[in-house]
Amino acid sequence: MSESGKQSESAKQLAVAEQEARERFEKATNELREGAYRFSSRARGQSELIIEELIDPDGETVASIAEVEGDQGAVSLSQSLELITFDTWLFGQIGDKDELDLKTEDHWEVWFTFGAWIGETIRRRHGGHWLMMGDDPHTWRIGFSKIFLEIAPFVFSEQLLRMGSGATRKMVSEIERIRGLHEDQAKADNGQALDRFLAQHYIRQHTVPLGQWMAMDFAGLAKLWNEEPTEKLIEAIKEAGPRLGPQNQQIVEQVIGAVSRANPAVPIAKQTNDRGLFEAIAQIVGLRRATAPIAIDILERVVMPALHVGIPEGFPPLDEDDLANLSKGIEMFAFFVEVVPHKFQADDEGFLGTIPHEQLTTPYADRNVLEIGKGDWVVVNPAHFIPMLTEFDPAKLLEKYDEFVKYIAGNPDAPRRRDDGRMLAEVAVRALADLKGCVGVAAQNQDALLFRLLPPPG
Repeated sequence: MSESGKQSESAKQLAVAEQEARERFEKATNELREGAYRFSSRARGQSELIIEELIDPDGETVASIAEVEGDQGAVSLSQSLELITFDTWLFGQIGDKDELDLKTEDHWEVWFTFGAWIGETIRRRHGGHWLMMGDDPHTWRIGFSKIFLEIAPFVFSEQLLRMGSGATRKMVSEIERIRGLHEDQAKADNGQALDRFLAQHYIRQHTVPLGQWMAMDFAGLAKLWNEEPTEKLIEAIKEAGPRLGPQNQQIVEQVIGAVSRANPAVPIAKQTNDRGLFEAIAQIVGLRRATAPIAIDILERVVMPALHVGIPEGFPPLDEDDLANLSKGIEMFAFFVEVVPHKFQADDEGFLGTIPHEQLTTPYADRNVLEIGKGDWVVVNPAHFIPMLTEFDPAKLLEKYDEFVKYIAGNPDAPRRRDDGRMLAEVAVRALADLKGCVGVAAQNQDALLFRLLPPPG
């Protein structure tokens, strides 16, 4: 088959896959709308209750809950007749069963239609997108368009149905909380209610790997791993474990259990080269500071370039290619770091598109070739960042970006654009401030600065 024939066949397969995905989405959205309608209609027909009135911000139910918010002693007194009626009707749908059983057809119907009503009601009220990653409605989510918030209506509906008494109050309170968040954002937007977020913004949350920096006491770790008897290592893990918090104690105990199987009088390095165990122990006994994980494409595309831009004194004239990129809708902050000359030279072929390879080493004694995409850690010389981060000032960089937006607006040849990059600029500035703190700790303590790639949140 010719190359063009192969491409044609691939294009056909892609078109078929896209059509099938579109049909699945349309079928699911129809089921959601119909399910929401069935739930509302059944509630109205059987309990004479218009459930939309329960979540009316100007209604009595929301007002009565707001009045006693935080006063646990008054909670029971705030249960309006409508709340009690809905609670009674909702749990009456489960029948004579002790609890929700999603393997039972009628219980599944109650759960699905309830979740559909919650999701569709909030989506229609505020604007948003259904995100359907699979066939199980538990995995279906709504991403709002005006605030960056994702919810799982079917997980919530199951929690409520298993909760029993008080479920309706929790439902109303949560829906009202989401309304409050939108109201706050509308005030911040001077009442304009801007749609900022598309489905793609949320989808990438579950598909794009994350990058994280860590400052780690590798010298102390190396001594415990390579020289000290295993019993000393166990003591160090037990001593450091509590600072990770109770939520991580199960992991700490698992690590202790694994290490305890080794000969206590011999260094662990002579008994295993398990890198998963090495990394787990490193995070328990050696970690001093870590940055918040950030999407790797944001890190590479804007955060690292922004670091190399520095604090610009002025802005360059725009050529035809620049104006064309503006017309195509390039995000404004991404455009800023692309066209403003870099004060600090970046290595385009280097790590993260900026860091020369001679500034990198491996933390593993057993290999020289790193596989970052498979989770390998990379040691980066913290001194590489110090000149750039010494100058870095979050407020000044944001100020320069705002000046750049005005500079673009004042160019008669540039297309008229609203500032759609301020949020991305703030994300980049926070990430750089976080990196500055991490590099500072590493440099001060002569620690190792490490980078690792994490899988998407899921």
